[in-house]
Amino acid sequence: MQPVLDTPRLLLRPFVPADAPDVQRLAGDARVAETTLAIPHPYPDGAAGAWIASHAAGWADGSEISWAIVRREDGALLGAAALMGINARHASAELGYWVGHEHWGLGYASEAARALAAFADGQLGLSRVVGRCLARNPASARVLEKAGLRAEGRLVRHLYVGGVFEDVLLFGWVRPSRLG
Repeated sequence: MQPVLDTPRLLLRPFVPADAPDVQRLAGDARVAETTLAIPHPYPDGAAGAWIASHAAGWADGSEISWAIVRREDGALLGAAALMGINARHASAELGYWVGHEHWGLGYASEAARALAAFADGQLGLSRVVGRCLARNPASARVLEKAGLRAEGRLVRHLYVGGVFEDVLLFGWVRPSRLG
């Protein structure tokens, strides 16, 4: 069973089908989609439910773990965080996240990202976690840095987003004690 992660202000829990309307509303905001690498805009009807339904397969095969970011005090869904592309052979994964626009600037993404990095290290025993963000999204770069990842590079004009080629910043950490 997928674990729930606790932080001082958040619970990171598996998504449930009842979360789909909140995911649709939060991820459907153009301000959220335009700062991510993968959220489409407009967000298609039914996509949230299908996305949530896909999480079980990732958990079952060990390739991806997705969590709902939920505020502890009132149970409000704030966004999502995930460890993606988990590779047991290479002991690596990519950290990803998004938070609804009305919750930006409150430290929720940083708190969730730190929890995932700690889980990747302590529970999964990964030796490397990477993260990416659009170069024009300095807030996301700060989230990755607060989670312990360090700047590693820039992919120039790497992704075509909203009719423009975008630079992507690369971040990562390596646990030296796990090197061979």
